[in-house]
Amino acid sequence: MAKSNAGTILLERLKKHKMVAAIKEPKYIEKAIKNKEHLSAVLLMTGTILTVKRYVDFIQSEGLPVILHVEKIGGLEMDGDGIDFVKKNVQPTAIVTTRNGIIKKAKSSGLFVIQRIFLIDTEVYHNLVKDADQIRSDIIEIMPCRAPDFLKKFTKVSQVPVITGGLLTLPEHAKEAINNGALAVTTSNSKLWEMDLNKFL
Repeated sequence: MAKSNAGTILLERLKKHKMVAAIKEPKYIEKAIKNKEHLSAVLLMTGTILTVKRYVDFIQSEGLPVILHVEKIGGLEMDGDGIDFVKKNVQPTAIVTTRNGIIKKAKSSGLFVIQRIFLIDTEVYHNLVKDADQIRSDIIEIMPCRAPDFLKKFTKVSQVPVITGGLLTLPEHAKEAINNGALAVTTSNSKLWEMDLNKFL
């Protein structure tokens, strides 16, 4: 799947379905597939270099784009060879990473990239706002989702779409995040995958 096409498809699904299933253990893959009509994508946070392609192929064959958290895949080093391996062999729709170095290399290779940022204090937030026009990733994921005031302010200055996750346990948390500018939410709470979030917004 070409990067531009993959990115367009992912963005359209995020706008339409609003919820990304974060999968931390393989046993939850089937549950995400079962609830795929409510989900925009899967954020895959489990696997090794020996299993990840099988997981990605299976999920994407069911019509769900996969966002691969490259730092959570056992044995995967995101140097030049690792990026080539992900792009040519694993072929997720997008990757997510917290590392600026990976973002730069992955973007250069043509991958669609989501940058995960943890708002651990106000300094991180202020630096994020200050450098908003220099963001290289295609999407920003802000963690945790329970910081609606910061989310609202940042989405007003961000030139790229913003998603959010972390500490999301109730539909109200998702609604609040989306009402404050998030394009979609990510959650590992499999109970929430069963819900059509659009009916709650």
